[in-house]
Amino acid sequence: MENSSTNQNSSVEVGAEILKRNYKILLNKFVRYLFPTMITTIALSLNEFVDSMLVANLLGSEAMGIVNLGFPVMLLMVAVYTLLGTGGATLYAICLGERQSVKAGKILFLSLAAALFCGLIIFAVGKIYSEPFISLLCHEKTLATDFVPYFHALIFSAPFLVFVLTLVSFLPPSGAPALATAVNLVANVVNLIMDYVYTTYLGFGVEGAAWATLTGYLAGILLLPIIFLRGSVKLHFHKAGLQDLHLLKETATTGAAAALSQLGFAIKFAFCNVLAATYGGAVGVVAFAFCLQIMSFVSVFYAGIIGAVMPILGVLHGERDFSGRHHLLKVSLLCELAIVSALVVWFEIAPQQATEIYNITDPSAMSLAESGLRIFALSFILRSLCITFMYYLQILQKKYYAMIISLFDGFVGIVPLAWVMCRLMGLDGLWWTYLLNSAILFVGMLLWNYHLVRKNSYTGILLSERDEHAEQVWDFTVTSNVQDISFVSEQLCALGEKGGLNHKQAMKFGLAVEEMTVYTSNHINKQFPIDILVRLYDDRLEINFRSSGSSFSPLSETDNDDTLNLQLLRALAVSLEYDYIMGMNCTRIILARK
Repeated sequence: MENSSTNQNSSVEVGAEILKRNYKILLNKFVRYLFPTMITTIALSLNEFVDSMLVANLLGSEAMGIVNLGFPVMLLMVAVYTLLGTGGATLYAICLGERQSVKAGKILFLSLAAALFCGLIIFAVGKIYSEPFISLLCHEKTLATDFVPYFHALIFSAPFLVFVLTLVSFLPPSGAPALATAVNLVANVVNLIMDYVYTTYLGFGVEGAAWATLTGYLAGILLLPIIFLRGSVKLHFHKAGLQDLHLLKETATTGAAAALSQLGFAIKFAFCNVLAATYGGAVGVVAFAFCLQIMSFVSVFYAGIIGAVMPILGVLHGERDFSGRHHLLKVSLLCELAIVSALVVWFEIAPQQATEIYNITDPSAMSLAESGLRIFALSFILRSLCITFMYYLQILQKKYYAMIISLFDGFVGIVPLAWVMCRLMGLDGLWWTYLLNSAILFVGMLLWNYHLVRKNSYTGILLSERDEHAEQVWDFTVTSNVQDISFVSEQLCALGEKGGLNHKQAMKFGLAVEEMTVYTSNHINKQFPIDILVRLYDDRLEINFRSSGSSFSPLSETDNDDTLNLQLLRALAVSLEYDYIMGMNCTRIILARK
């Protein structure tokens, strides 16, 4: 038997022994998701900072400014895929945790259909109204000539980019983060190769960077049929009808905060570009572009953590495993805090190393970029924590709270604050704006969380929850060692009687746990832990088992070694459910209490 902590009870003591939970299954799953998700995030960010870095070295630092002017267009595309991909994948994960695979499949269908439609709309509107959009985005006449073809090539990629990224968003909650990584790596490695080909060999100039993006995602699309024909990933996909359109609305409202964040980026970056040009000229535009690229670089790390943990948190939320959800959220925030803090220290000590990477050699531009980065970087820690919590609020389905954070982090806070600060301090005010805005947002978030806790809606500043309908909640971890199982079963019988079960019900409880644990131990490595979450309601006892390893199903197994265990389980249980979710065997047993 292994140690951990409980959900609503700090510990479960039976005699001299204490059953606790160690969260190893969830932490191992987080670690296994973290590396491929981090690579995926890096691949997605190649268009933002590596593209700019490569273009700057190939064509000069002004080319980086041109790419940055097109950043709002790219963010608009990202906003659409975030609305449908992030929102849809979050609901998809929650539905899997709730054992509603048909609903999950309809959400996937509707999200992909809407993504393709929206991508085509962006392309059409961008083509028809190109002149006003170009005039709005580019105020520097010296940059306009090269920006026009870059803009036209960029919007042409919208349908492909939005569709592929939306689809890839559903791969991690389907238990396939490595496949998401493969698609994005192919798309973005091809993108970088074609950057060099288009700009150097074919002479496309900055325009070549946009065509390289399109080429990369076309390559990513070609990879998808190979993946699905191999059958290595199981996507729950169900055709939806008009009667299911409410699911699309639910998807959009869930992803609205993340999408508004991207739209806010587009608005505030466009506005701040104007301020940078007004107060610093072309050198100011380059310095601001440099700071944004560094922000994109830092966001790779905390966005990777967010991408790794959120699908798992969604499933845990659907299963109402509040203890596991809370513990994993704390671990992810601590990892994020450590990594971002280390990067901030680096930028404060040696900002010149970053300017060298981006080939900023002009002394005045270098001096401005380095001094701006030292101030700008101070906002990264607080902002990363706020953005992570915003995504967590989507899982809690506190959509309006998440939207407020998104809007304030976007244009609602930045735009008026930047206008005031620049009038007071000149270009330096632009750098200080980001730090001040993040500090205001972080303090406001803490105060509102404290308000919610005082209302007894949640427990703790991270908004943990209790299962209000359950009389008792017990969660603990056991090993799959058969020698320990009978001993644990005896303890649980005593625990059940202490918690309000009569003797017969308590015996059924202990026996069901014993038979399911023995059955599980026959199918997984003996060293693997098994998480058990028990909820006692007034009419039933619900027992949830979770284990790692290859898929096995108590609903269909007929092996002779399992016959007795399964017969007893089916005789005891009112309901027996099984699903293989994100590479974890999840079984739910319901026993009647009355």
